[in-house]
Amino acid sequence: MKNKKSGQSNKTLIVILSIVVVLCVVGAALLVLHIRNTEEKPIDGVDTTETDNTDTETEIENSKPEFEISEDGVLTAYNGEAETVVIPDNIISIEADAFGTSSYAEEIKTVKLGKSVEDIDVRAFVSLTKLENVEVPEENSNFISGDGVLIKTDNSVFFCMPSIIKDNYDMFDVFFDVISYKIDGTGESKLVSGGMVAEIEREYAEPDNPVNRKYYISCNSFSAKGQTMIVDKSIIREYKGLNYIKPFYAYVTNECVVYSNISNDGFGNTWLFTDNEIIRVEVIDSAETKEKINGEEWYNNSVITFMKGEDGSLNYIRRPRKYVGVGGTYDCAVFWTGLDEFAYEEGYVKIENGKLIYKLEKSLTAKEYGLDETYITSLFNLKSEEELNEYFSGQAQKYESAK
Repeated sequence: MKNKKSGQSNKTLIVILSIVVVLCVVGAALLVLHIRNTEEKPIDGVDTTETDNTDTETEIENSKPEFEISEDGVLTAYNGEAETVVIPDNIISIEADAFGTSSYAEEIKTVKLGKSVEDIDVRAFVSLTKLENVEVPEENSNFISGDGVLIKTDNSVFFCMPSIIKDNYDMFDVFFDVISYKIDGTGESKLVSGGMVAEIEREYAEPDNPVNRKYYISCNSFSAKGQTMIVDKSIIREYKGLNYIKPFYAYVTNECVVYSNISNDGFGNTWLFTDNEIIRVEVIDSAETKEKINGEEWYNNSVITFMKGEDGSLNYIRRPRKYVGVGGTYDCAVFWTGLDEFAYEEGYVKIENGKLIYKLEKSLTAKEYGLDETYITSLFNLKSEEELNEYFSGQAQKYESAK
């Protein structure tokens, strides 16, 4: 009987111990849960838990409407990611850089206007670098579109699509080749290409003008990079009479925006629009002055011509006036003094603290430039190398050699 009671006591003890262990485990679990809840509990109403800022920003961005429209019907921002943007019919106007807020702006190729759009800011499409077309519905009588241009029907604004602008083919070329045949009437207009805006004045050309143009134009002002330059009409060449060579050039480089009013020979004015200022470069046709320029004999004065490089750089070429061919001939060749004098250089330009820094890449003498003995003896009707040497010896005594 004694052994039986001892066995029962042992069983009771085991049960009690098991209950105690279970209670300890449950207690520990409750304690851990309590500690966690205490750590995550907001203090004085402030949530102290860490959050992922990236996820929050993404959620905020995704919460933006595709079109942000003011109470007056102005499209202030497009936040979508469509290659073709369809403007809602309740939008009356589109403000400057309205598409710049979209991370997909550089991929947008087509914008379809709504029937109610009446006005478009000249900088509305500035972020759309790959824009090919702006479609206009039949119900919208305020704009016409086609062949890479968008025209306001009152002829006040002409937009040139980026797809139609190529190297050495700018918005002025587009005006004469495309826009001029889609409009009628004289007056002032804004000609737009990306972030460049030219205020032009147009008038009908004479029917017998040399290049069969419908209009002559002059440029009253030019804007780029948030700056505007008013052009003095006295230095603007218009498409009139025999002066039909293109007088205006406008293009964008990595260094600046370039607007030039120069002849094909490089004479005239060039304005370089940087983020902070407008730098003017004047190249005087020194043959007309016959005076020293910057202390230098006029025939040695440098003629600098700017152009856009294939990599977007601002490139230049420089030649002394006497080595500039005007009308296809070297009208100042009489001032040449030898085959080894400087005749040509090329390179690129950097703008530092408002100053142009010319980075030379190639420099050529007259002979290296292609003006060798055979060419010169023929040009000056010389009969032998001896006569050529005598000629240059006499030239060197008369004229200062090239700088």
